[in-house]
Amino acid sequence: MLLGILWLLRRILRGIGRVLTGLLATPLADLTLLAIALGAVSANVLNIYSGALSFTAIGIKLPLSLRRAIVALGFGIIGFFLAWSGLHNAGAKYTNFLLIIAYWIAPWLAVYFCDMLLRRNPDEALLFATRRTNWAGPVAMLVGMGISIWLFSNQTEYIGVVPSHVGSVGDLTFEVGFVITAVVYLGWHFVAGTGRENTLAG
Repeated sequence: MLLGILWLLRRILRGIGRVLTGLLATPLADLTLLAIALGAVSANVLNIYSGALSFTAIGIKLPLSLRRAIVALGFGIIGFFLAWSGLHNAGAKYTNFLLIIAYWIAPWLAVYFCDMLLRRNPDEALLFATRRTNWAGPVAMLVGMGISIWLFSNQTEYIGVVPSHVGSVGDLTFEVGFVITAVVYLGWHFVAGTGRENTLAG
């Protein structure tokens, strides 16, 4: 991914470098562009590593001593090819990418806040128990994301059902995704009579 980022930055900075550093002396301009490139690489190193840690937390079995290295390398390769595929019209594609991946934030927050509402002061052992699953969380997130994106997304790559007919509505995916996810999550636990366990014993 780092190679892809560097390549992408090189292409972008060729075009906008003069705008950013046109009033600076050449040595200072070069240092400024170098700082921008290093800052982007440093930020994405953290992104790759944290993403690798999150992926390993799913529970996929990999050799313990090489687990983080294998996953980080895999995510780096995927990121490289994603960056490579976006070189043409990179600015617009990167903006669209950021807008689209932001759609998961509201459903995730809905699950998080609803779980806090249901489970007040949970035992730490419950939070780290691998034998207990809370399928309401991922299911509610997927349902909330799917329905809200299908109906209300208003992006370059896809326009949902509602904005395509009523353009003045705009993009309500974030708000609708939050509400739908919260309703599904709370409804799931209400019907199943679960979600209020604070200890492993229930």
